[in-house]
Amino acid sequence: MKNTVKLNREFRYAYRKGAKVVTDYLVFYSYNNRQSLNKLGITVSASLGKAVCRNRIKRLIRAAYSARKDELKKGNNIIIVARGKAADASFENILKAFDYAAGKSGLL
Repeated sequence: MKNTVKLNREFRYAYRKGAKVVTDYLVFYSYNNRQSLNKLGITVSASLGKAVCRNRIKRLIRAAYSARKDELKKGNNIIIVARGKAADASFENILKAFDYAAGKSGLL
């Protein structure tokens, strides 16, 4: 997947200055990146499980983002941090949480 947030300073900036929305499954940060496209960054802590579980959570989050990519406003960095309940969540739960957070932050 192209257009991803990789630099530590971009994550730190989102945590400090980005708009924050908390759901049961995700913590959603977003801020304007002054570009014509969105960039996605995903954080899943090792405390949520082993690599298989963490990669499953990341796949679900990427799928939710891909499902709504065309509807999101352009020009933002989006950082998503998985919470504890995300380890057992279905795609529908992640998608609802993503929609709620994106709507609250004004991206949908």
